[in-house]
Amino acid sequence: MCLCEAYGSPRSGFDPPHQSDTRTIYIANRFPRHGHYVPQKFAENRIISSKYTVWNFVPKNLFEQFRRIANFYFLIIFLVQFVSVLAEPFFLLGNEIHKCISAPTYILRANKLMIDTPTSPVTSGLPLFFVITVTAIKQGYEDWLRHKSDNEVNGAPVYVVRSGGLVKTRSKNIRVGDIVRVAKDETFPADLVLLSSDRANGSCHVTTASLDGETNLKTHIAVSQTAVLQSVANLDKLDAVIECQQPEADLYRFVGRITINQQIEEIVR
Repeated sequence: MCLCEAYGSPRSGFDPPHQSDTRTIYIANRFPRHGHYVPQKFAENRIISSKYTVWNFVPKNLFEQFRRIANFYFLIIFLVQFVSVLAEPFFLLGNEIHKCISAPTYILRANKLMIDTPTSPVTSGLPLFFVITVTAIKQGYEDWLRHKSDNEVNGAPVYVVRSGGLVKTRSKNIRVGDIVRVAKDETFPADLVLLSSDRANGSCHVTTASLDGETNLKTHIAVSQTAVLQSVANLDKLDAVIECQQPEADLYRFVGRITINQQIEEIVR
């Protein structure tokens, strides 16, 4: 089954809002050689579901943990107790000066600033440190698993039609407009438009259980003009343009048209 890459990664985000409502895709990346054509910029097919990197893990994780009211409350308690402990030597020094210079007014004002707490900073700091550390380790491990899963998906081998033949590449290297070959029981590496299949009528059956949980098979049929292209050589010669909507969250809606340029006439479907 051969399909054309239309959107890019389904989790790589949508196009910026300032772009037009439609996008033009040149199958096999055959861009027009005349006029002032400006290539559109599309999202990569790389999937990123992880939250952290090596460089931002510590600050980002601490920020997210202390956004919780409970953690922030105990952090304030710890800081108050810690400041009180640090301030004690200065008050003792002030009392000694008081004995020498007989200036009780300043010492009393300073003593009013001291906060007397029944517990030490260690009592409140150790549990907070333990909770923050265990949570960080747990979230770091989960994010490492996401990185591992992303690398497996992005590095999955796929076959695309390029330069008159099938070229083996990785899923993350698929470009919008590439013709991708998908075998039976394989997972689609991106959002694709059906061009042809190994059946004469160009039909295929697809399951979307990984997206919406539905296990029933959905039948898709290619347009008759591309359904007859069942060889790599014929697909490589296909000169067509797809105009479709920008990516959206609705899985069951796709609006677009394909214009096939032949030597005699243009066919629009």
